[in-house]
Amino acid sequence: MNAQTVTIQVAPQVAAILDTLQKRAEAEGVSLDALLLPLVPLNGSEVERPFYETATPEEWIRELYAWAESHDPNTPVILDDSREVIYGDDEHSRHHTTSDI
Repeated sequence: MNAQTVTIQVAPQVAAILDTLQKRAEAEGVSLDALLLPLVPLNGSEVERPFYETATPEEWIRELYAWAESHDPNTPVILDDSREVIYGDDEHSRHHTTSDI
């Protein structure tokens, strides 16, 4: 992006805001442009907002179902959720017997 210097007259409050934003951009290691451009559409075009900002509950539900249906229901389960794995009840992890209790 080519840099261009522009001088405009703004209210003192706006100048203070721009100064604060410039310092924030420098602290974050980005340009002031990077902070401001997402806020203002260029050339009259709309900035597309992400789904999570604009979706209604119905759209979330529809997308969730579409995502779930996009997976093969016959995919084998590779998770071992047996009691032995969850609680460590296998013979190797027992340090005492019931007679020790």
